[in-house]
Amino acid sequence: MPGDVGKTVLLPGDPGRVQFIASFFDNAKHVATNREYVTYTGEYKGVKISCTSTGIGCPSASIALEELANVGAQNFIRVGTCGALQPEIKPGDIIIATAAVRGDGTSTEYTPIEYPAVADHFVTSALVASAGVLGADFRLGVIRSHDAFYIESPFAHGDWSSRIKKWTEMGVLAVENESSALFVVANYRRVKAGTVLVAAGNLVSGSEAEDRKMLEKPLEMAIKIACESATLLEKDE
Repeated sequence: MPGDVGKTVLLPGDPGRVQFIASFFDNAKHVATNREYVTYTGEYKGVKISCTSTGIGCPSASIALEELANVGAQNFIRVGTCGALQPEIKPGDIIIATAAVRGDGTSTEYTPIEYPAVADHFVTSALVASAGVLGADFRLGVIRSHDAFYIESPFAHGDWSSRIKKWTEMGVLAVENESSALFVVANYRRVKAGTVLVAAGNLVSGSEAEDRKMLEKPLEMAIKIACESATLLEKDE
């Protein structure tokens, strides 16, 4: 319902991560749960802010954005994990996306493939500024979103490494499953979207986080970056 969410909504994929992200809010309250969508709303430094899980992939992520926009959300920040595509990126490194290669099927339902999936300038600038204030190192650049998780990873059948080679050569920083649709649908709906990610592993070097604990601190930093960005975006409006 209108009023249930803040102007800025953080979008993790995992429903199990929503309550953890909400622990960074003041006065966090559960708003709704339906299928893969779990929503909490609270405050961060006096700014109303929400968190909604999107599930896995672009179809469910686009549904989340559409329905949140319908009830008044204006800024969307994906907070998640990814697989690095540049050999120097280590597990735990933070990536802020400027755009996404459109390897998904959802965004083509909205507009032809020639239309670029570009992160909103103001959201991206807020993420960069917030990372600077928090003293966080990060990589800034293009990522790739696609639908077939198992076809461009070590879990895939066949020569998966040849499938990612072209993206590495083009300087694409990482691969994930939601951002391209979020960027396209946000532009379509005249709202703003950006992405901050933590590398869970590197598909080129083969390095992986040894366990979940290795990613805890980077994920906490990514969440703080997103929360701080909400305060900056509130001031800009």
